[in-house]
Amino acid sequence: MKKNYITQNFQKTIAERFPAQSAALLAAYQKRLTELRAENADASPEKQRHLEGQILPGIAAYETLQTVMSKEEALETVHHYVELKAWRLRRAILKLMRLPGLYRKVPGIFAKQTPKLFGTAAGFAATEIQTTGGVWRIDMTRCPYHDVCGQYGCPELCHCFCDSDDITYDDMHPQLLWHRTKTLGRGDDCCDFCLKLKDR
Repeated sequence: MKKNYITQNFQKTIAERFPAQSAALLAAYQKRLTELRAENADASPEKQRHLEGQILPGIAAYETLQTVMSKEEALETVHHYVELKAWRLRRAILKLMRLPGLYRKVPGIFAKQTPKLFGTAAGFAATEIQTTGGVWRIDMTRCPYHDVCGQYGCPELCHCFCDSDDITYDDMHPQLLWHRTKTLGRGDDCCDFCLKLKDR
């Protein structure tokens, strides 16, 4: 089984908190993840990146943890896994932001990379509002994190991934403004992403 950060953290949790049941819990997690992969095997390679990287392991961990803890605690536990990853990514970004002048290029980098990594082939849909002149503003109107979590009866799990964006990108640089007032995962009609140079 390919290890990712959710799998690794799940294994750590069950080893530390449920040592007597850890083998059975890991087997249950692996079984559920295999089922989820089979049910989503026809997804595009672009969508598989998100499914394999976070969505399906997140659902499998969340469901399995609920067999030994409350739903609320299971959600909090998976949220913690995602949060830890977001803080690691944030630290890496903050180091990059020390490079002189790099911050001015960030909105343009987002504008260029979003269609590649979060485009229609991956199950996203977005309306571009402004993607030039030091401003990146889009309304994301469809998201596979939201869709797949809802499909499997755990829409609340999507909040974990929404929160990770804010951890990762807020206050990246004194001259950059990250702003979002709505997300699909929190029940809104879109995710209104905005990243811009503060003087724009």
